Amino acid sequence: MNKLFENIKKKAISAFKIYDAVSRGKAVDSLEYELGEMENIFGLLILGAFVGLPSPPMQITLDLLPEMEKHFLIMLNKVDTAENPLSDLLSAFDVI
Repeated sequence: MNKLFENIKKKAISAFKIYDAVSRGKAVDSLEYELGEMENIFGLLILGAFVGLPSPPMQITLDLLPEMEKHFLIMLNKVDTAENPLSDLLSAFDVI
């Protein structure tokens, strides 16, 4: 009887470890997606003049220019999904 309970306990612990690993992986993916969206918002705030938003003072834009190369690439990649934002949303939720 004790061996049965030990086996059940071992299997339950391994199942919880698997569940924990899967949950952590999904949490990391969600945080990475949110970080990417925050970077997009940052790029739009700094480079908003390209899309018609009010731009910050030129000195701030020039100070942040070394960081903007990455955001230019992010904004160019977003142009590809701009025509179908639903596909970008569904890819974040891993529906398909």
